[in-house]
Amino acid sequence: MGERTRELFILILGDAVCFTVALWLTLLVRYAEWPSSENLQSHLGPFLLLSALWITIFYIAGLYDKHTLFLKNLLLSRIISTQVINIVAAAILFIVIPFGIAPKTNLVIYLLVSIVLITVWRLFLFNYFSPKNKHKALLIADGSEAVELADEINNNDRYNYSFVRILDYNTVLSTEDFETKLLKVISEEDIKTIVADTRSQHLAEIMPLIFDLSFLRFEFVLLDFNKLYEDTFDHIPLSSLEYEWFVSYISPDSGFIYTFLKRTADILMALFLLIPCAIVFPVVIAAIKLSDRGVIFYTTKRLGQFNQPIDIIKFRTMTGTDNGATTLNTKLEVTRLGRLLRKTRIDELPQLINVLKGDLSFIGPRPELPARAKVYADAIPYYNTRHFIKPGLSGWAQINDYNAPRGEVDIDLTKNKLSYDLYYLKHRSLFLDMQIALKTIATLLMRTGS
Repeated sequence: MGERTRELFILILGDAVCFTVALWLTLLVRYAEWPSSENLQSHLGPFLLLSALWITIFYIAGLYDKHTLFLKNLLLSRIISTQVINIVAAAILFIVIPFGIAPKTNLVIYLLVSIVLITVWRLFLFNYFSPKNKHKALLIADGSEAVELADEINNNDRYNYSFVRILDYNTVLSTEDFETKLLKVISEEDIKTIVADTRSQHLAEIMPLIFDLSFLRFEFVLLDFNKLYEDTFDHIPLSSLEYEWFVSYISPDSGFIYTFLKRTADILMALFLLIPCAIVFPVVIAAIKLSDRGVIFYTTKRLGQFNQPIDIIKFRTMTGTDNGATTLNTKLEVTRLGRLLRKTRIDELPQLINVLKGDLSFIGPRPELPARAKVYADAIPYYNTRHFIKPGLSGWAQINDYNAPRGEVDIDLTKNKLSYDLYYLKHRSLFLDMQIALKTIATLLMRTGS
């Protein structure tokens, strides 16, 4: 069983146990007696269905994501916000489906007990299932990404190894007889794992030795730095990018079946969502007209697939309109109504027309202003490769990169955002698109409720 599979299995099993124990405790508290088998059986079906629903919501909310240090820092707030959604979902479930029991009091007790159990399990007890005996590892890399990976591995209990030594490329290149000293480090530190960029030119001279020790003598396990970084953080290390990488992993051709199914899903979903929009649009139109009597819709230039300009349709949320194509700054201000429309993403509903036209997909890298994209393309190598595929209303970066630039030009933050976009380009599939769609819904619900 792999590390990620093991973690996911333990989390789901632990949550299921918490929900089951919560039901038993609920009946104990509610009836002030040891729960009888008849009472348990009458409640088991409805509450098992509720537990399955909650586990699904947990997944959508990201509570089954890799437990990196970043996620652990957000865990308590994410549990609380998710449980708020779960309370609403539970109330709807018992209203829609008549189970033949009187669940109101039991449901309230169950919610309170399960919240306590889940919080204790996730924040405290889960750590006891972390690997106890960590292997010693050697990291041969440098740069900010190497520091980030070492910090994550060494300070997070979820991994079964830790870096006891870190050698940068300067040490490798400047040390005489490095091979002998490397063997000494491996022996003295009892190294069981080496993480290195196997394609780096800096390590070209010592790679034959490392290969021999790992694959022929079985002295240690060799892991590729770039793959480990990508698997850990779910985005591409930009230091690994070169022309060969794009030839190997990135192509504007997504395959006929994937392209056909995704386009079909885009059309069907856009048509379906336009049905409730028939009610929402008149209300928004009236609200905009009553607020300042300005124009209702506006179009703004963005870069689409293959760097081709497209016109994006939105509800107006600012005091005026500009297309943003020739300037990076605007003197316009967001209106009071506009803030509400932006927070709920209602201002973007007219983009369903763009989806039907084929300018946008529901899932893909977010389209950028042409003027801003030019700045980024001049400053960030390979930036325009994000335009290989059709842009989308939501993407991998939107649900994972919490530090993405919000309107202003920021080279460093956009580099990080690009690393998520490239991860999507490399791994795009219907399953990944579905995952992004579900987590986008969760993000919108939590944002609307905040």
